[in-house]
Amino acid sequence: MLDCFEIDGLALNQIKQRLIMLLFTGFWFVATNLQASVVEDLYTIELAVADQTTSQRLAIFEQAFRDVIVKVSGSTDVLNHAGMSRPLKSSARYVHQFRYITRKTESEEGFEDGQLFLRVTFNQDAIENLLRSNDIAVWGKERPSTLLLISYQLNKNTSIVSADTTPDIVRELELLSQKQGLPVLFPLLDLEDRQLFGVQDIVDSRQQNINMAAARYLPDATLVGQISGIAGKGWKGQWQLSFSDKMYKWSYSDASREGLLSQAVSQLAQTLAQEYALESVSSSNEEILFTVDQMTQLRDHIKVLSYLQSLDAVESVRPVLISQDSVTYRMKLRNSTEDLSRLIALSYVLEQLDLPQINAATDDQAIIMNYRFVH
Repeated sequence: MLDCFEIDGLALNQIKQRLIMLLFTGFWFVATNLQASVVEDLYTIELAVADQTTSQRLAIFEQAFRDVIVKVSGSTDVLNHAGMSRPLKSSARYVHQFRYITRKTESEEGFEDGQLFLRVTFNQDAIENLLRSNDIAVWGKERPSTLLLISYQLNKNTSIVSADTTPDIVRELELLSQKQGLPVLFPLLDLEDRQLFGVQDIVDSRQQNINMAAARYLPDATLVGQISGIAGKGWKGQWQLSFSDKMYKWSYSDASREGLLSQAVSQLAQTLAQEYALESVSSSNEEILFTVDQMTQLRDHIKVLSYLQSLDAVESVRPVLISQDSVTYRMKLRNSTEDLSRLIALSYVLEQLDLPQINAATDDQAIIMNYRFVH
C-alpha cells in the first residue's frame, strides 16, 4: 500500500520511465479501448483517382482538404468562412503525407478490376491552428455515439432501418456518417428489440418506447427519423435528436433519397458539434488540480494517465500527489473546465464525484476537479 507523498522531479522521471517500459512490454492494450466513441484518422481522407498525374493529385488534395475541414469543424458552413478562402486554394501546403493505393473490385461481369485511390493525411496542428485563428471551433476525436431509429416508407410499405431490413440505406448512412466523423449505431431488430419497440413507435415518436430502446444501446444521442418516398414525387424526412436533456427537431425534403439522408447527417453533425466542439481559448492556459479516486493497481495509473493525455482539451498533465488509492494531477488546459467535463462525460473511464471547486490550500487557488476511476 502506498503512503501519501508528493512527487519531485527525480521521482517523476523514474515513474515516467517505468510507465513507458510497461506500455511497451504488454500493457499497451489497456490504453487502446478506453473510450466508447473515439474517432481515429480525422485528418486522413481516401478518394478515388483516375491517374497519378500532378493535376489530378492537386484536385484531390483540394477535395480532401474540404472533407477534413468539414469533419473537424462539424459544419459545411465553415467552407464559406472568409478566412478559409485562401487556404482552400493552397490545400497542398497542409498535406503531411500521401500515397496511392490500388483496391481490387469485382465487376458485374465477374472480372477483377483495380480502382486507384489517393490516401491523404493532413497536418493536424496546422489545420487546428487555421481553424482556431479564424475563431472556428475544433471538434476532436472524442465524439458522442448516436443511435439511429428510423422508419422507412416507400409507397405503402414501412419498415425500420436496420442491416437486415434495409442494408442499402444502412450502407448509405454509414458512409455519410464516416465522412462527417460520426459514430452511429443501428438497432439489431432481434427478439429483445421487438419486445421494446415497433415501427409505429418510431412513426409516432412514442418517447417512452424510444427511451427503452435507447436504454438498451446506451448511446450518447438518439436520432429518431421518419423518411418517406413516393415514386416520381421525391422524398420527405422528419427528424428528432435528443441528447444531454436537449431536443432538436427539423424536417427536409429532396428529390433523391441520397440527398435527403445527406441533409440529415449534416444537420446531425452540425448540432452535435455546436455542443462538443472546442472553442478557441488560447489566452486561457488554465491550470487545474485533477484528483482521481479508486486507483489501486499500477495498470489503473497507466490507463488514466494515457486517457487524460488523449483528451483534446488537455495540453499537458503530470502526477503531483499519490495517496493510498488516489492520484492528483496538475493539468494545463487548452479549453475550459466545462469543456473538459463534457468530453469526460462521453466516455466510461471516469465518473465525476463533485462539481469543480477552488482549492484554497494552494497559493494560486487552482480549481480542483474530483473524479473516480470506473473499473
